[in-house]
Amino acid sequence: YSAMDKYLRWFIKYQVYTIVLFTTLLITFVTPALAYRPAVAYRLPGPFEDLRLSGVPAVMFASGWFAATVFLIVAIHKEVKRFIYPYAFMLALDLVLLFLRELYLVVIGESATHLWSLKLILFLLIVPYVSASLFALHRLYTVDPLHTQHNEGFVRFNRDEASTETQATPQPAV
Repeated sequence: YSAMDKYLRWFIKYQVYTIVLFTTLLITFVTPALAYRPAVAYRLPGPFEDLRLSGVPAVMFASGWFAATVFLIVAIHKEVKRFIYPYAFMLALDLVLLFLRELYLVVIGESATHLWSLKLILFLLIVPYVSASLFALHRLYTVDPLHTQHNEGFVRFNRDEASTETQATPQPAV
């Protein structure tokens, strides 16, 4: 490794640690606020629009995000790229649900005034940052894996070879 490669590896991991920290803060502080808010706090016409953002679904999604965040921490420490996928899946699922919710609100005429709100600005800043960081971490583990892979020291034997060696060839009786 060159010195720059080492710092680039640390920088990419730092970016993902920032995402882990932010996700943990959201799970810890936002989920209880969403799960226990009263029904009178809804600004929208019905509970369908806020199904993902209230009650049991909010707790279920927080549990999914927690598990995905744990997998992401393991991915950083063990440098295993397949552990990045649960976080990417939760991000994609949440984005699809958010998009469908906003589309529904535009169709029923509720969200036209809120379209250019802080939500859109945060969406345009956070989603590319998280996506690019996860992609960079995945590429780092693909292009420049650690020298100590998990399968080192494992010797694969050819089963056919091993079985033919153990079988004694019958010799003709003399």
